Amino acid sequence: MKCYRNRIEDGPFLHYRNKHVPQWRLHLAVGLLCGILLAIWNGLGSLNATVDWSVHFANEPIARPFKVPGPDSLCPPFASGDTERINFIESTGEECLTPRQACGVESAARANSQMDIKVYLNVAKIGPPGWDDLLRRPGRVRSCSFNQMLGSEFSNVEMIRENFTSILENSPFRPLIESGNFHTSHWSVVQVSDAIRLLLLQKYGGYYLDFDNIVFRSLHCLRNGFSYLEEHPNIENGIMVMDKNHPFLSFLIRYLMQTYNPKARVSLGPPAFGKAFKLFCQVNDPLFKSGLHQCLASSNLTLYHPDSFFPVRHYELGHFYSTTWEGLNVQKMEHAYLTHVYLSSWGRKVHPNSLYSRLARQYCPNVWHLTKESNIPLGF
Repeated sequence: MKCYRNRIEDGPFLHYRNKHVPQWRLHLAVGLLCGILLAIWNGLGSLNATVDWSVHFANEPIARPFKVPGPDSLCPPFASGDTERINFIESTGEECLTPRQACGVESAARANSQMDIKVYLNVAKIGPPGWDDLLRRPGRVRSCSFNQMLGSEFSNVEMIRENFTSILENSPFRPLIESGNFHTSHWSVVQVSDAIRLLLLQKYGGYYLDFDNIVFRSLHCLRNGFSYLEEHPNIENGIMVMDKNHPFLSFLIRYLMQTYNPKARVSLGPPAFGKAFKLFCQVNDPLFKSGLHQCLASSNLTLYHPDSFFPVRHYELGHFYSTTWEGLNVQKMEHAYLTHVYLSSWGRKVHPNSLYSRLARQYCPNVWHLTKESNIPLGF
């Protein structure tokens, strides 16, 4: 092994680059490392066992589901020309959804029964080895029972298996595939998803939604826009609605190709998105403001107020996992179409009476009950 190269033994010490390392310390370090690796291996293996997650809270009464205040819909009745499609993307190559991913799909399908919900599943595994397994935490254990339930209970939901690599090879992102950057990047799962969502919108139009959104209301009346956070000049690309072949999409893709950095997780994400928007719509203000913008190619784009999609801001994310929500202004949800649940996709554990759990029981009840009835390891 390389670590033993040029060593000299001298009694109870080993010489490494003129430093004395007691052998007992080396043995202790190796033992600790082996113990940690064994614990991780056993922990992952235990996920195969059935776990009734509800026993952790068996003695606590369950609060009612939480319905957000305000009207059931912020949109007028569905009309010709309204947005007709919502797209979700699973880029890892896993076939089955997690409960929290399925929750986002169910909430969108329930609130938008007149829209088509398309869930794109990559057939080619990408990302570092073990990317998905090492992140097995509450809400992240996959089961195809969620796919089956969504397909059978909601006629507007369709699961579509696609080879994302083939799509990228036949797109303006082809040079990034040929260079190997997409597949060698540590952030390939994120970057491929960022690229595919733009290509889907360019080809089909409609919405792109991240799975970690819970949809409250109809979305069909919104067109050609996205939102932002007040304190950053970034456009949030986890919620977008665009007409197909909108000129901004081709402009954005060209811009991202010029600025791509395989070492940056969000190289194709919000910061670059924000800069491209400023160029395309000739915005000079350091921070964004909501409203309609007249842009290049005689096109328009709308920046929707953050309350529309982020009634709970990222610096308030703790309220999603709290049972009290003290200090949270829930009245912001009166004018929200949905909410982005920060950190949910990374497996943060939730109490059944937390805001996140109560929203899930209201807006994705099938997923919530299926998670419990199927005894999904580590629960929702």
